Amino acid sequence: MKKCLRSLVALWALPALVWAQSVKIEALRPQFDFGAKAEPSTLTSAWFVTVAFPVLGDLNLVGQLPFAFGKLEGGTVPVTDETLGNPAVGLRFQNERLNIDVSLRLPLAKTGFAGFVGSIADLDRQEAFIPNVVPLTGMIRTKIDVSKFNLQPYGGVSFNIKTSSEQNAFDVLKEAYSKLRLNDGELHVLYGAEGWLEIQKLHVGANFSGRVWASSGGNFGESSIHQIAFRAKLVFEHFVPGALFKLPFDTDLILDNVIGLNAEITF
Repeated sequence: MKKCLRSLVALWALPALVWAQSVKIEALRPQFDFGAKAEPSTLTSAWFVTVAFPVLGDLNLVGQLPFAFGKLEGGTVPVTDETLGNPAVGLRFQNERLNIDVSLRLPLAKTGFAGFVGSIADLDRQEAFIPNVVPLTGMIRTKIDVSKFNLQPYGGVSFNIKTSSEQNAFDVLKEAYSKLRLNDGELHVLYGAEGWLEIQKLHVGANFSGRVWASSGGNFGESSIHQIAFRAKLVFEHFVPGALFKLPFDTDLILDNVIGLNAEITF
């Protein structure tokens, strides 16, 4: 775990020496209950390192590396696992009022307890830890300012293409392209809104988000999951640390809550 964390910190710090526009690191710690004596350890968590590079004007190249670590303590059989997630690469159009993101993830996540931890830590980015899929994602976010309050509604889709587990990278992308042409995949619709109140450098807010498995064939209640998050951040000129607390709306989920810390550096 310590070795992987050192690698993540190195990946976060390295772009500062070159031409990155911003670097963000996020740590999410989900709390869940298996209904047994085993409990997730304090370090059971999912991590995201996101780097944005300027391309042309408001257009940026964005890369993201996810990682998850999971450990169950107190059970009859100890469980310890870690995994890289599915790295993302994409483009982001970003200005003061509008963000548009399109991205593709490469299928590197492995099946296991750590992948489970990552997939429940952030419902908006479940695809980062689902094995043997190539997710294609598009998201649009707008911003509406009212005095010291701003509202940021957003929506998008994720089209997940299942791939064979034992292939090299070229064959995986070739298979994904073939299935995309045949519309052979699972469609998820993502939506939500953030509200922020600005109190000088302190910003506090809340977020409602949901996702619907549109291609499942089930009704809305069976195919959708929702959550609410409470957030706070300190906005300095080039550094923005933050914290969050998430609660799921759905009572049938194994997830109880998620606590998160994050920090972003802009250059």
